[in-house]
Amino acid sequence: MTSTKVALVTGGTRGIGYGIAQELASAGYSLILGYKENHQRAEGAKAELEETYKVRVFVVAGGTEDKATADAYFACVDENFDGKLTALVHNAGGFFESTPPPPKPDANGSWFAGWEAYEYYQNIYAKCFLRLVEKAVTRMEDERGYIVAVSGVGCNSNTSPSLPYFTIGTAKSSMEYMVRNYAKQLAPRRITCNTIIPGMIDTEAWAPVRERIGTGGMEGMVSRLVGMKRWGTPKDVGGVAAFLCSEKASFITGVAIPVDGAFHLK
Repeated sequence: MTSTKVALVTGGTRGIGYGIAQELASAGYSLILGYKENHQRAEGAKAELEETYKVRVFVVAGGTEDKATADAYFACVDENFDGKLTALVHNAGGFFESTPPPPKPDANGSWFAGWEAYEYYQNIYAKCFLRLVEKAVTRMEDERGYIVAVSGVGCNSNTSPSLPYFTIGTAKSSMEYMVRNYAKQLAPRRITCNTIIPGMIDTEAWAPVRERIGTGGMEGMVSRLVGMKRWGTPKDVGGVAAFLCSEKASFITGVAIPVDGAFHLK
């Protein structure tokens, strides 16, 4: 069994993904971080992590909806870590045509965002997760492999579905189903597979909502919906991800953990 710990984190250079990267690095993981196109931020994240945690960090550009990007991730694993991977965290996401979910249904009362958007989200979440896991498990050692998917509120039966989130949520729900299947499939190898469900985490992803309702409106929303009456932080999510990617969580598999300050109990 190798001693080096290596984690691949998609969408790992900012927001929730960077919080996950920080916590994994603090636990001694070397990192491969995927990002889409913000090269300056990616290089800054790499430098910060290497300086702070003294670990090796590689960054790989490309949209997770593209098969070529998944191939590039694992080429990096093979070239720099002798084909050995310890943890996979699929965190990357996005909005179709950079547009958040619609604030109201169409004229027919439908929240479906259209087939192009449907395919886009399926590629980012369900299809990408499938590609990543199928490649990752061939590079993981038995009893030393951890897989984590980052999903969203309302994508399983623990909470009520969000109507505007319909098209995105359909893709994330498929991903969560895969998590449970892989947990069962990989259990004999003692490789775990789990889901994290962040709530209201203070990242730039909330910028469009903040712009629409203002800072006061956002704080009112947090106070009303989050039992702990505060924003979550990327490192709140990162701490849970790092735990699930550790021996301390080696007997936990196939679960979906809300990290939301009691949002799911509202």
